[in-house]
Amino acid sequence: MNASTKRPWERHYDADRIEVAIETPILRVLDATFASGQQVPWHRHTNVIDHFWVVSGRLKVETRAPDQCMELGPGGYCAVAPGCEHRVTCLDGGDCHFVNLQGFGAYDFIRPSDGDQPGHAETPVPA
Repeated sequence: MNASTKRPWERHYDADRIEVAIETPILRVLDATFASGQQVPWHRHTNVIDHFWVVSGRLKVETRAPDQCMELGPGGYCAVAPGCEHRVTCLDGGDCHFVNLQGFGAYDFIRPSDGDQPGHAETPVPA
């Protein structure tokens, strides 16, 4: 698979397991397991809300503007609004299994800007 057809988790971060449960042009549901310390780096989405539900383990969701840090355990939930930079980290102590619903709208993965350079946007891989 070349770089242009890889999904964000295949290009920008490591995860023990990410399975795409549902994917349409406006909605994606991921079932993921991260090992202790694995994270999705800082990024934002133009249109979608990122919803996170923790099945087991502990997950930290951090946001910028507003600056927030949410630590979620089993049954915990949070949502990140479109345009809000965020990162997601499996907290130390074991694996974290969570479900991530991304919707509703066209998906993108925009990393923070470096100085005056614009953020880097990636569009989804066609299903």
